Amino acid sequence: MKKVINRDFLDISEWIGSIPKIFDSEGSIVYQARNTLKRISHGNTDFVVKRYAVPIFINRLAYTFFRKSKAQRAYENAARLTDYGIKTPCPVAYMELKRCGLLHRSYFVSLADDSPYMMRQYVDFVNSGEEIIKQFARFTKLIHDNNILHLDYSPGNILFSVDGDGKASFSIIDLNRMRFDVPLTREERLRNFRRLTRSDEVLKIMIDEYASLCGWDKREAFEEAAGYSRDFWEKTDRKIALKKKLKKTK
Repeated sequence: MKKVINRDFLDISEWIGSIPKIFDSEGSIVYQARNTLKRISHGNTDFVVKRYAVPIFINRLAYTFFRKSKAQRAYENAARLTDYGIKTPCPVAYMELKRCGLLHRSYFVSLADDSPYMMRQYVDFVNSGEEIIKQFARFTKLIHDNNILHLDYSPGNILFSVDGDGKASFSIIDLNRMRFDVPLTREERLRNFRRLTRSDEVLKIMIDEYASLCGWDKREAFEEAAGYSRDFWEKTDRKIALKKKLKKTK
């Protein structure tokens, strides 16, 4: 087993190494689909462990010989974000298990993030959160200005908390698909909003704030961003409808 541990957590190296064995029997499920996310406690500390699904054969080859595993990318990207001062759950470790010489399972371990809110609450409605949405636009610009592109920038991957003065603190998760160190074009910046909301009202608040910070014409920026957003959600709805249709025919 390949095991890489943040030096701040070397004192619990033995426990971290046991995670693949205890994963199914300990902790509580946070999310389960293709990959499984669990919250597991050790001592007085809560950790979140993501176990990635076994890749298909061709990807097992790719991750073994040509590409970094998803777990390794998540760990390294978290460390890079932290260096930029962008909040993300502290990376603790990643592990890779092989079978027949090829990658089989991989795990990414981070500290638990107890931010109480997700941007999901603004997918369809403003929900009296106009100021939070504006702050989120400013946070997004900070990420973009550091030449960082989160390729799965979606409402479920953005957590936040709000202090007594109404100031939001955002944290991003699900980090295995990111790009660093390449200046973003205007199109890339505006396309990055496409997964965030189905609501034109919410999107307009985001884009108006973002465009203002960039010195862009707000109307033109919103129309461009709204076009990317509509294309994304139309494709998503078609995929969902197709899956339902195929399910009925089985």
